[in-house]
Amino acid sequence: MRPLTFLLILIILVVSFSLIPFGVSSYWVRFLSDIFMMAILASSWNVIGGYTGYPSFGNVVFFGIGAYTTGVLMGKFSIPFFPSLLIAALFAVIFAVLIGLPVLRLKGHYFAIATLGVAEAMREVVANLNITEGNMGLTLPIYLNPNFFYYVMFGILVLTLLLTYWVTRQRLGYGMVAIREDEEAAAVAGVNTTQYKVIAFALSGIFTAMAGGVHAYYMTYIEPGPVFNVMITVEMIVMSIFGGVGTLLGPTVGAFIIEGLSELFSTYFLIIHALFFGAIVILAVIFTPRGLLDMLSGRRRFGLGYFLENIRQNRV
Repeated sequence: MRPLTFLLILIILVVSFSLIPFGVSSYWVRFLSDIFMMAILASSWNVIGGYTGYPSFGNVVFFGIGAYTTGVLMGKFSIPFFPSLLIAALFAVIFAVLIGLPVLRLKGHYFAIATLGVAEAMREVVANLNITEGNMGLTLPIYLNPNFFYYVMFGILVLTLLLTYWVTRQRLGYGMVAIREDEEAAAVAGVNTTQYKVIAFALSGIFTAMAGGVHAYYMTYIEPGPVFNVMITVEMIVMSIFGGVGTLLGPTVGAFIIEGLSELFSTYFLIIHALFFGAIVILAVIFTPRGLLDMLSGRRRFGLGYFLENIRQNRV
C-alpha cells in the first residue's frame, strides 16, 4: 500500500471513529471497543504469524501478561492506569525475548505446540501466585466511562497499524518476509534470522499486552482461565486469515467482519449461531485462503474462476 493511500485511509478512519461515540448508544460504544481489541490482537499476531511465517498458538500469553501486570500494579500498588499499561508492554517484550530465544529455534507445528505450551504453563503459574490472588481472581479499580476505553483501545489500534506499516517498509520488515518465504536463503543472504524473529515476536507481544491491560481495567475483574484462554489466539488467527494474512489491513478487516457476524448470529440465532459462524469461516478459508483483501484487490479477475483457482491451488 502506498504511503499516501495508507495515510488517507487512516485519517478518514480516525476522524470517523472519533465522532462515533457522540452519536450512538453505550451498547455500540462497548461493541466497537471489543472489535478494536480483537483487531489489535489479530494485527499483532499477523506480525509473527503473517509477515514472519511463524504461526504462534500462544500469543494469548501476552494478553494475559498485560492483563495481570496492569491488574497487579493498579490493584496492589495503586499505580495509575497508563504507567501500568506501559510497564505491562515492557514485561511482554522481556518475556518475548526470554521465551523467543529458545522457542523460535523450532519451526512449523513444533513451534506452534511449543507456544501453546508456554501459554498454558503461564496460566498455571499465574493461578498459583499469591500476588495475583490465584484462581480467586484479581479486582481492579472501577472506572465507569465506556468512552474512555473506546478511545484508548482505538488509539492502540491506530498505533499498531502505524508501527506495522513502518516496520514493513524497513530492513526489518523485508527480513521478516524473507524468513517467511525461505529462512535458509534469508540466512545465506545475510539476514540475522534469530534476531529478526525475536524482534517480530516482541513486536507481536507489545500491543497484545496493552490490549490485555485495557481489557482488565474495563472488566475490573480478571481470572487466569479467561485471559489465558487459547481460544483468544484461535480468534486472532481466524480473523487474520479471513481478512488477509500477511497484509496490513487484512486482520483489522477480518476482525470487524467476524465480530459483526458473530454478534448478528448470536442475536438472531441464539441456539445455533456457532454453527453458522463456523460454516462461514470454513467457506472463507476454502474459497478465499488469501483473505478478503485479495478478493477485493483486483489483482485477479473476480468470479467463479477465482474460487475454482483457489480450490485447485490448495488441493481442496
